[in-house]
Amino acid sequence: MPATSQPVLQLVPEEAQEPVAGGPSAVRLWRALCWSEWFMHSRLLLCFLIGWLAVVWLLPLVAHPLWVLVVGFVFALVAGPAFGGADVIHGCEEFSFAFPPTRSQRFTARFLVGATWLVALTLMDVLALDRSFSDVLFRVFLDTGLATVEVRQPVMLYGLVFAAPFAVFALGFAVAALATNRTVAFTAWLWSALGALSTLRLGFYAEEAIWDRLNGRIAVPLVTVVAVVATFVARRLYQHKEAGTGVPLRIPLSWWATLVLAVLAGLGVAALIGWLAANFAKLL
Repeated sequence: MPATSQPVLQLVPEEAQEPVAGGPSAVRLWRALCWSEWFMHSRLLLCFLIGWLAVVWLLPLVAHPLWVLVVGFVFALVAGPAFGGADVIHGCEEFSFAFPPTRSQRFTARFLVGATWLVALTLMDVLALDRSFSDVLFRVFLDTGLATVEVRQPVMLYGLVFAAPFAVFALGFAVAALATNRTVAFTAWLWSALGALSTLRLGFYAEEAIWDRLNGRIAVPLVTVVAVVATFVARRLYQHKEAGTGVPLRIPLSWWATLVLAVLAGLGVAALIGWLAANFAKLL
């Protein structure tokens, strides 16, 4: 009987392929990345859009229209960790890293989509207030019996309305993006609020020491610079991040120690908000 022939394994060199005309370009890549991020967070974005419409129409019936500015801050608190830590929160970071787009491209696309919506909401807030903070704030003090207050620094108020939510969003995005567990990602909003308000308080302290009054010349640029620097540093670190390891944004503490840290951070945020409320008249 003839011997049974055995299959022979042979390495065949891969033929060089010609580039396909009309292949994916950089514009198409970024368009696809931004579209995927919008689709992933479309429910969150549409919920805030519907909420903003409801606030604009119903808020004047029960409260002062100035409260519409809170929508931007709430969006920054929620959207920062939601965009930055989407993979960590859903437990699919290792799967996401296997896709062709680089980490820096994914990081940039998420930040652009979230920041664009934040700016859009803030602009809509300003337009809803008829683009006149002076008149709106004057009506606040008029309703509270302090009609003699004069708004002298509307430019600084415009700067704070844009810079403060942006700092909250950027810091929350950076912390959640570098997080290696869900605990850090879910609490990123708390650390971002604490960092942004602490930076704002530091800027106001410097202004009081130099000019003996608050004028925003230090606070607004300082908050903006801190947000931009934190974003660029987080982007550099995110390029070398591996799923579950690598970047040291992990809380290796017990559950009780983590809870104590969160409570202390919450007390710090409450104290900073209380100081801002007590010194609100100095901002005018």
